[in-house]
Amino acid sequence: MDHRLIRASQRLSETPISISMDGYHIEVFWFRVMSKEGEWYIRRHAHSTYEFHFCAQGECLVDTDTSSFIIKKGYFYLSAPGVYHTQRPVNTSEFIEYSLNCNIRKPEIPPQHSLGKEMECLISLFTNSPCFPVADHFGVASLFNQALEEAEQRRLGYEWNLQSLIPRILTASARAIELDQTPASAKTVSLSEPNIRMTMIEEYVDAHIREDMSPQDIARYMNLSEKQIARIVSAYKGFSTKKYITRTKLRRAKELLISDDMPIKEIAKHLGFSSEYYFSAVFKLHEGIPPGVFRTSMTLP
Repeated sequence: MDHRLIRASQRLSETPISISMDGYHIEVFWFRVMSKEGEWYIRRHAHSTYEFHFCAQGECLVDTDTSSFIIKKGYFYLSAPGVYHTQRPVNTSEFIEYSLNCNIRKPEIPPQHSLGKEMECLISLFTNSPCFPVADHFGVASLFNQALEEAEQRRLGYEWNLQSLIPRILTASARAIELDQTPASAKTVSLSEPNIRMTMIEEYVDAHIREDMSPQDIARYMNLSEKQIARIVSAYKGFSTKKYITRTKLRRAKELLISDDMPIKEIAKHLGFSSEYYFSAVFKLHEGIPPGVFRTSMTLP
């Protein structure tokens, strides 16, 4: 991230912003730019406030307790109060996010005129919308850039202008969320479409097929709990994580038994089994016959 953007972000985050609109109070807790590069991870967390994440450059993977999706330039997502989420890179290139975190406090007696009703609709939309990628249809990124320029230049009246930009950003975000209300690009744990986390699990198991792998190893790699891994694997494969690992190893074992002259003892070692005896026992349990008999039956004319 260039020095100008860093300076603008620092000045923006240092500016206190608090707005009252017809009894509704909007308090901004942070309004800044985040830059990440290489390998990074933002651990699972939630806020009691509304946090808007606008992608200005690059892309990242977002995980919630119910969905996974990729956020990229031209898109944003909202994490409402109580929504747990994590972020990690898709690649090692620079990721830049514009972030706005705020709270909207209702008046004790809601006003009856149109502004009050609009505010109620906006709060309801932000609170109840699922966490999913939203296209920036109404120029939120442009408004954020205006805020950064105001904070950097600090010309006469810049604080007033920053105050006025917050309702515009919230309104533009609400309109975009309403327009994209059906989150077609969000990847939830559904049997009908591919899931980013399941793909990552499959890639990890394939890459570590020669090791004595456990569900705990996968959970550690994914920065998820073993229960979360088990739910994902069960949704897609219909059985436990341990059984998925075993079946993957046995699939590879059958390929080697058919296409390679490698001794069974070497195949067992190659696939991370503690001994030839244990490998043969597991193979027979799942396939109904020992690996030697399987090899012979597949090579007979």
